[in-house]
Amino acid sequence: MMKEKINSINPAIAAGNIFRLNDFTSFFGRLFSPKNLVLSFLFFGLIFGIIFRADADLRTPSPPGWWDPDGVASGQDWHYRVPVTLPATSSVNSTAKVNVDFAVLMAQLSISGSFDINSVRVVRPNGTIAAVQEYTDTIFNNATDAASNNRGEVKWIVQDGGAQTYYIYFDITQNGTKSANAQPVINGNFEFSATGQEDPTNWSGTKTNANFDAQVRPNETVSVTTDGANQTRSTNGNANSGNFSYLLGARTNNEPAAGAPATTLSRTITVPATNPGNITIRWKPQGWDGSVNGATTQWDWIRAEIVNGATTNELIGPTAGNYVTNPFSPNMGTGAVSASAPGYGQYNGWDTTSTGTHTAGMTIAQGSENWFTANFSLAAYAGQTITIQFRTFNATLYKSWYLIDDIEWSIVNGTLGTAEAFGTVITAPIAGASFYPGTNMTITAQVDANPSAATNPMTANVYDNSGALVASNIRLYNDGTHGDVTANDAIWTNNGSDSGNPTYTIPVVSPSSNWTVRVFAKDASTSTNGAANNGLAKRNSLPTAQIEANYWNIDEILFNVIAANFNVTKINNVLSDPVSASNPKAIPGAVVRYCITMTNGGAAPLTNLSATDTMPTNVTYVAGSMRSGASCGAASTVEDDNNTGTDESDPYGASISGNVITAVAPTLAASTSFVLTYTVTVN
Repeated sequence: MMKEKINSINPAIAAGNIFRLNDFTSFFGRLFSPKNLVLSFLFFGLIFGIIFRADADLRTPSPPGWWDPDGVASGQDWHYRVPVTLPATSSVNSTAKVNVDFAVLMAQLSISGSFDINSVRVVRPNGTIAAVQEYTDTIFNNATDAASNNRGEVKWIVQDGGAQTYYIYFDITQNGTKSANAQPVINGNFEFSATGQEDPTNWSGTKTNANFDAQVRPNETVSVTTDGANQTRSTNGNANSGNFSYLLGARTNNEPAAGAPATTLSRTITVPATNPGNITIRWKPQGWDGSVNGATTQWDWIRAEIVNGATTNELIGPTAGNYVTNPFSPNMGTGAVSASAPGYGQYNGWDTTSTGTHTAGMTIAQGSENWFTANFSLAAYAGQTITIQFRTFNATLYKSWYLIDDIEWSIVNGTLGTAEAFGTVITAPIAGASFYPGTNMTITAQVDANPSAATNPMTANVYDNSGALVASNIRLYNDGTHGDVTANDAIWTNNGSDSGNPTYTIPVVSPSSNWTVRVFAKDASTSTNGAANNGLAKRNSLPTAQIEANYWNIDEILFNVIAANFNVTKINNVLSDPVSASNPKAIPGAVVRYCITMTNGGAAPLTNLSATDTMPTNVTYVAGSMRSGASCGAASTVEDDNNTGTDESDPYGASISGNVITAVAPTLAASTSFVLTYTVTVN
C-alpha cells in the first residue's frame, strides 16, 4: 500500500464546497516510487458563529416588559409608550397626575399619524394595568383645552408607593383603533359624565325638591331670571376646566321651598396612609342671595365638608367662618344690599356695596363670576376612607346656585420621560450557531407588538464585515409557512425553504468577523424623516441611519466567519501485476485501487461537497469499480459511472467523465468522513 502526495489542490468553489484534486500528473509521476507520502491539508470552509448583542430592543420578559392585554397579534396591540417617574413622596392611593402632549411624543419618535384618543393606558411598574385611571382630552395644564388636539391630562390612583416608574401607552389609528378604556375612572372633574346626570360616575347627588338643581352641566351661557328683584342676567356656566361641572342649588327654577340642605353631592375617597397631602376644592357661587360667617340659618350658602364616621368637618361654609378667602354665597350679608353695606339683591356682589365698594378686603370685581380654589390638609385622615360632600342651603326668593369642578386629592405630579416604541429581537440563529458555504440562513425574530405595516412588516438585511449590504428585504413570515411554527403569534421566521422568498445563502469568503444580520419590524406610521423610514420609530435626537442604536424597532446581531478543518488523504494499494502474484508492483498492466478519504474535522457540518480527481493519461479507469462509504475498508456502496440515479444520494454519489472522477456528498457531519474508492489499470 502506498500513500501518495498531491502537490497542488485548487479549491475553486461555486455553489457549495467543491474540491478539485487536479494536479494528478505530478502525482502519478511518482506512482512507481516506493515512497509512502501522506497528504493532510486544511480547507477553509465557512462556519458562522452568531452571537447575540446584549442591547436587543425586545422588552419582554425583562420587567416591566411590553404591556399587551391579549397577546401579540391577538386583539389589540400598543406600539408606543412613555415612562412617567413619580416622586418618592408618592404613596399608595395618591392621585398621580401628568399632562401629556402626544404630538410631542410622536415627534420624539419621528413618526406621524392620527393619535388614537382611546388608546391611552396607564401601566404599573410590574407591567399590569393601573386599576383606576383616566385620560381627559379637554384638560391640559389645569385649563380647558380644545378637543382632539393630541394632548390632555392623565390621572391614576397610585398602587405602588415611593419613587416608581409607570408607563403611559398610546398609539395611532393607523396601527388599529383601540376600544375605549374600560378601567374605572376618578371623575373628580366630571368629564366622564353626561349632561343632566344626577349621579355621575363615583358621585351621588340628591335634592329635596324636583325643582332644585343637582345635575351635571356642560359649558353654557344661561339666561337666569330671579324672583325677589325680578332681575335677569346672562350667566357664565362654564366649567373650571374641561367641558363639564356639577350644578347645585336653584338656577333653573325659583326656589320652591326652603331647603336645609336643599341639594347634596358626595363621594368617598381613600386617603394615603403616608404623605396624604391635600384635598383641592374648586367651586363657583352665582346668584342674588347672601349669607355671612356664622349665619347658619340665613339665607343661601354652600358647605364643603369631610365626613369621617360620626364626625363632620366643615371646610367651606358659614361655620368655617372664611367668607373672604372662600366665599360660600354670592353676596356677603343677610340684609338687602345698600350704598353702605353688601347683601342680597345684587348679582355676585361679594363684599361690595351697591356702589361697588369693598367692605371686607376682597378684591374681586362686583358682578364677576369667579372660580375659587381652596386646599385643605388630609393629614388627620391618613389611611382612612372618608366622604367629601357639598350641601347647599336655600331660602325662598333670590336664586343662588353653585358649580363644583376639579376635585382632587393627594396629588403627586409625574415627570414625563422620552417616548419609546415597540421592539424586536432576533431569536434565531442562536448564539454560537455555525454555517457553511451553500447553506441558507434561517432568521427568526420576536416582536413586542404586531408589526402593522401594510406590506413586508418584518424584513431582514445581511451585511458583510465591511458593512456592505449583501442581502436586503428578506421577508419574515408569521403565517405558519416558511419555517414559522405558529401563525399569528409574536414570532416571525424565514428558513429559506421557498426559493421565491429566500433568506441568504452563505458565500465563500476568507474567514472574517463582524458580519451583521439586521431585522426591521415596521408599523403603519409615517416617518417624518422620509418614506424610506416609514414604519420605523427613531430614538429621540439620534441620527437617521437605520441601525439598532438609532431605532426602537430594529435589532441586529454580529456573526463571524471562522475556519473549519477539512482533511483529505489519498492512498493506493496495488492489487495485482502481470509478473508477481505474491508481491505485485505498480508496473504496466498492474491493477491499482485508490481510496480518497475526506474528513470534516470541524465542529459544524458541511454541505454540497463535490470533489474532483483528474487522472493522468498513463492509467485507465476500470469501469464500474467505484465504491463509497465511511472508510476505505467499509467502502462497499456501488456507485455507477454516471451522475444520475438514486445511487447519487445514498448518501454519496460518484461519476466519471473522460479522465475526471467526481465524488459528491449532500452533507458531511462534523467529525465524520466520506470515502470514495476506484480502480485503475496502469498503461
